[in-house]
Amino acid sequence: MSYEEVEDLYPLSPMQQGMLFSSLLVPHAGVYVEQRLCSLHGALNVSAFERAWQQVADRHAVMRTSVVWEGGEQPVQVVHTQAELPLEVYPNGLAAEPLLVTISSNGFTKRLRMSRAGLVQAQ
Repeated sequence: MSYEEVEDLYPLSPMQQGMLFSSLLVPHAGVYVEQRLCSLHGALNVSAFERAWQQVADRHAVMRTSVVWEGGEQPVQVVHTQAELPLEVYPNGLAAEPLLVTISSNGFTKRLRMSRAGLVQAQ
């Protein structure tokens, strides 16, 4: 990561330090991972939704933040100048319950990396 890619740095609050410690202690527990399932009815313009999702990240620094805990004296929040928010689209017609099982079995908590900007994923 270069200086040009960093907009700002912040120390972690005591609560964030505790959350980081817990997450590193048991990496795939997903204790601090919140999942929501929303069903969209009707036609969805996926490319427009992707652009809107990215505009949210571009506009709000919290959506472009990662956590760095190695190589420094203290862990810090790094606000990146840019971050691509991942978006996964699932096929139409899947019932909510099987879709939730599919999302859970895909290892959402295993793929969420605190050291990567964009600590949110849309599926």
